[in-house]
Amino acid sequence: MFNFTLIISIAILLLAPIIVFFLGKWNDHAAKWSAFIFVLISAVFFALSLGDVLNDGLGNIHSEGWNKWINFNLGSKNVTIGFKLIADSLSFPIAAIIFILSLAAVMYSFGYMKKEENQGAYYALLVLYIAGMVGVILAGDLVQFYVFWELMLIPSYFIIAKWGSKPNSVKIAFKYFMFTHVGAMAILIGIGGLWAYGSASGSFLIANINMTAVSKTVTLVLTILFLLGFAVKMAIFPLHSWLPDTHGEAPTPISAILSGVMIETAAYAILRICTDILDMGSNVTFTWVLVGLAVFTMVYGGIMALAQKDTKRLFAYSSISQMGYIFFGLGTFTAFGATGSMFHIVSHALAKGTLFMVAGILMTQIGHHKGRDIKQLGGLAYKMPITAIVALIAALSLSGLPPLAGFMSEWIIFEGGLASGNPLGIIAIFMAVLSTALTATYTLLFMKNVFLGPEKEEFKDVKDPSPYMWAPLVVLALLTFIIGILPNSVLTFVTDAVAKIFGIT
Repeated sequence: MFNFTLIISIAILLLAPIIVFFLGKWNDHAAKWSAFIFVLISAVFFALSLGDVLNDGLGNIHSEGWNKWINFNLGSKNVTIGFKLIADSLSFPIAAIIFILSLAAVMYSFGYMKKEENQGAYYALLVLYIAGMVGVILAGDLVQFYVFWELMLIPSYFIIAKWGSKPNSVKIAFKYFMFTHVGAMAILIGIGGLWAYGSASGSFLIANINMTAVSKTVTLVLTILFLLGFAVKMAIFPLHSWLPDTHGEAPTPISAILSGVMIETAAYAILRICTDILDMGSNVTFTWVLVGLAVFTMVYGGIMALAQKDTKRLFAYSSISQMGYIFFGLGTFTAFGATGSMFHIVSHALAKGTLFMVAGILMTQIGHHKGRDIKQLGGLAYKMPITAIVALIAALSLSGLPPLAGFMSEWIIFEGGLASGNPLGIIAIFMAVLSTALTATYTLLFMKNVFLGPEKEEFKDVKDPSPYMWAPLVVLALLTFIIGILPNSVLTFVTDAVAKIFGIT
């Protein structure tokens, strides 16, 4: 049955910021609660599409919208731009985790942003930011994909510049904007190339793109353009330098979303566009160059995280390392590797979103600067037991400890390296396991230096924050356990989508 649940969901996210902004002119509480309610209603309408996804079959695409939204002639070629939202077993779990983490971040903002000015503008931009991420995942047309891709950037830029750590917030926001916008330009050129060479009808609809008649040289160039843009967003070495600065200065709820789900939208796009349409794995040498970059990113990010004494920069470099895992799985061009990468998006979102919000709790309860300095902390588990427990669960999941979600996703990624059949895969797997040891080292050292040890007299009045800040983290921690114990809650979806992309029956 055709319905409009996806269209209603995205329409709410696009229209709500206007209402939230003007409510903020009247009352901050009205702004924050309306933002949360609008995102929640949008999430409910999105969830209602699950029935259509299941009815259409997990390996198939459920779509809503119009194939021809804009239609005109460009020279001798007809240009057709559609508005098409798609939900299938690949996009559904990724969009779902975006909604889950976004709802957690909005509620967390109730406590974190309570002393800030212009809260109506903040929550309006936050909802628009969420709309961009959800739109990227559900986009069925390449032009529509690019519009939502830029929509992620613009509101997040203004949030970082206005509410980020002073006095560097404007400078860091500009650096973030320039890096990610240059990557977006590479994607835009790639989209033009796909339209020019890959679709005789001139359609930008992703489902209509066919590259079978295109030369290998053109396909390789287009693949590199897309991967360049996506690698910038994922902060793959050497295109990573914007991420530690941005995470370090952004408001913590934005850091949690940016690290937890925004940068992973690029991984989804690699599988949807580069692997599915451009057949990224047809060039074996090329894919192993990607694996090499992924492994270096893993290890480099882990070593840099180990050297940090600032909590937010530690987790920022950790995000770089974790993106290496996802890039590694995709670079193997195996069904195992791709499945593990998509699973890791979910597990990483839960763990890293939690850890960034823990860092924000330390800042609000102890002080903006002292709360970030690991060397000045210690013994806080006695004063902040809820914060300590959720931090431990997230740290162990990030380290790949069973039965938490991070263990299953990393194990499947490593299986992808072995399944590739390339002798270099053994070396890559060894380095990846070494990176896992690094992850365990810096996360457990964080727990030791921040929460263990003797109580400090200066922290005698420190306590857990309001439930607005810790309740979302408890939910994320519970999901980390549930998904780790019941991995089929994610794998049932992802495996069917990956099997279709790789032509496995």
